Amino acid sequence: MITIISPVFNAASFIQTCIQSVADQYFEGLEHLIMDGGSTDGTQELIREMAACYPHIRWVSEKDKGQSDAMNKGIALAQNPVISFLNADDRYEPGAISKALTFFRTAPPDSFLVGNCRVLREDGSEYMINKPYPFDQVSFMLDYNFPFNPSAYFYHKSLHTKVGMYEVDDHLTMDIDFLLRLPGKANIEYVDSVLGNYVMVANSKTMKEISAGRNVENLHQVFNKYLPNLSAGQRIKLTFLKKLGKNRGWIMYYVNNPEKLLNKIRGKE
Repeated sequence: MITIISPVFNAASFIQTCIQSVADQYFEGLEHLIMDGGSTDGTQELIREMAACYPHIRWVSEKDKGQSDAMNKGIALAQNPVISFLNADDRYEPGAISKALTFFRTAPPDSFLVGNCRVLREDGSEYMINKPYPFDQVSFMLDYNFPFNPSAYFYHKSLHTKVGMYEVDDHLTMDIDFLLRLPGKANIEYVDSVLGNYVMVANSKTMKEISAGRNVENLHQVFNKYLPNLSAGQRIKLTFLKKLGKNRGWIMYYVNNPEKLLNKIRGKE
């Protein structure tokens, strides 16, 4: 019922852990589809060895146009109606795939299940846990609280028929671009549980962009693309919350929980 797609290129240092993360949660009908972009560092040999041990693995090795292209190819090849993406240097939380399986057995069409993402330093220590709720464009454009990594979500492959595929020419924010298309098109369900683990690998594309200070610029380029699509109400909300500046977090907390403010005024908190 679920296909895990792993776009891979020269990831010999991580690919075994990635594959084992899925294999340890195997159930009947699980497929792990590995899309290798023609690695030359021993990655292919490691995939071949592990595929011989685990029959739920299928893999393809061929040149592609980058990660987005590999992801789209994987979607086309996936044999199951539910998909998720696991990058070579990331891993699922134990039990995460089973939680997704339970949800999708009764989920309505075009569902998107998202959970929390544990962000890890390269030495394995925990940096933070990302809780992507609420899931809407305005909240993300203000505070970047969408999922930090695809390992934290699973969804019906049919959603790509409604919102399109990953942008082939986007090599950095293709997942964010996809997520911004979902509200109003997908049945989005949030579970307050860690599903994925994202490792901040120093020489990865994402961490290089963060180190160079380009990550916020990259995000705003995507935001600007979708600003015209926001409703009048969303634009008013975005403008209002921006004006609140750094104080908007606690201001909106008390707006949404007025009884907490009254208790604070009365000295009960």
